[in-house]
Amino acid sequence: MKSALFVDFDNVYSGLRKLDPMIAERFGRQPLEWVQWLIKDLALPDGAPTDAQRRLLVRRVYLNPQVYQRFRPSFNHGGFEIVDCPAMTSEGKTSTDIHMVLDMVDLLQHQVHYDEFIVFSADADFTPVLRKLRRWDRRTTVLAVGFPSAAYRASADLLIDTDLFVRDALGMGVREFEEPAVAMPLSLPVSVPAVMPLEMPAPPMPAVSAAAPLPGAEALVERIRAEVQRADLPVPCARLASRLMHEYPGLAPDWLGQGGFRRFLDSLDLAPLLLDWSASGGHLYDPVRHVLRAPTPVRSGFDASDWGIDPALLALIRQVHDTTGVPLLSPRDFRALFEAVAADVAAQPFQLNDTGKRVRDLLREAGHDISRESVNWVLRGLLLCGHEFGQGEDDVPTLSYRLVGNLIHLCRREQVVMDESTPSQLQRWLTGRTASE
Repeated sequence: MKSALFVDFDNVYSGLRKLDPMIAERFGRQPLEWVQWLIKDLALPDGAPTDAQRRLLVRRVYLNPQVYQRFRPSFNHGGFEIVDCPAMTSEGKTSTDIHMVLDMVDLLQHQVHYDEFIVFSADADFTPVLRKLRRWDRRTTVLAVGFPSAAYRASADLLIDTDLFVRDALGMGVREFEEPAVAMPLSLPVSVPAVMPLEMPAPPMPAVSAAAPLPGAEALVERIRAEVQRADLPVPCARLASRLMHEYPGLAPDWLGQGGFRRFLDSLDLAPLLLDWSASGGHLYDPVRHVLRAPTPVRSGFDASDWGIDPALLALIRQVHDTTGVPLLSPRDFRALFEAVAADVAAQPFQLNDTGKRVRDLLREAGHDISRESVNWVLRGLLLCGHEFGQGEDDVPTLSYRLVGNLIHLCRREQVVMDESTPSQLQRWLTGRTASE
């Protein structure tokens, strides 16, 4: 499948920077890594032939050289055509969007038939060109960091999940499975009890010299078996990849000719160990010793019969969810989520991946069925509306108030009519307060 990639660098970088400056820097400094992920690991959009493979024939990045000049060498080395889009107004507005649209329309007339157009931008101005590409029977794949408009999302054949991109394409999810050398104490409210460690970390292995030859598949199988044998729980594949890369520099990104860690694991004879890729990046486990926790089932309906709130508020919640994608959590779960975030940030520095995992694990152990995706949605929503964690304003009222403000903004952007009581109603939902409180 012949593909063309168009990257609105200013838009993507600024969006990722709101989530975590380290993530944004990784995006700008190592484009070749996430390009390889696009080619080898990203699913194809709906309608693509089942046996198709993505061929990235065009790579173009559009950036403001006055601000992002330092990233030019990285994209040059990544095989990108760099289109300079300097500021055209005193407010810093560039002509990136019109350059990208003209280039996409130009490729529609090209003698090479491009099957897929990949757009990296959350700018809803690209909605018309996505619709035009659809009319011309071309597939469209979009990475939109933040909360893109409903029309923009619906106009794309494939919307790349931001968490997936950060974790797999940028490799920023590996550290979430690495235990700290010394666990920091975490004081929690009564409603969210502290959690005992589930598994003692394996002792770190000494790093092998970069000049040392790579071991063969049989040696790696034995090393992997030893890792699983010492673990009391299924081993997250991301943690396993991290340790193998640490012990054997040069093993990644080729992974013994497989081109990716998942393909590498699938190619090995690890029996009787089993691989499960159904959730959380995959796990490797021994079926005799380990019990694999089933992934949380996707709720097909909206069952809020035990929430204890009136039908009018339930209707509003459904409308806001359909408009913004906010998780459908009960008031009790939302309050527990905010309390866990506040407690975690008070004890440890905020980092999107690490904080999200700790909060999710804490909630799970406290009996709250809240997915990692739901936790990350809330954290991203707070970051993208300007909240700064660790500044002494991480209490439940402040967090819920700011998330309500973000929901109101997203709904108004989609022209959803709301009355003056909507903010207070949403606040009741997110904090678990009754109408009389």
